[in-house]
Amino acid sequence: MTTTVQLSVEGMHCGSCVVLIEESLVETAGVMAASVDLASARAVVDYDPALVGVDDLRSTIADAGYSATPVG
Repeated sequence: MTTTVQLSVEGMHCGSCVVLIEESLVETAGVMAASVDLASARAVVDYDPALVGVDDLRSTIADAGYSATPVG
């Protein structure tokens, strides 16, 4: 079973930022898919909650140099 979360991401300013965050998320165990949109400053992540949680996703984004908070 997968769950989807939308995160507001702060600190992005270019396409390279988007690629870095997407790659970091997809490489995280339990993440099935990640899509980051620069214009809306949002990330949508499909993940397996048995393997990874929202706090883990936020930590992955923080390790890449950005901050994220859940939307909704």
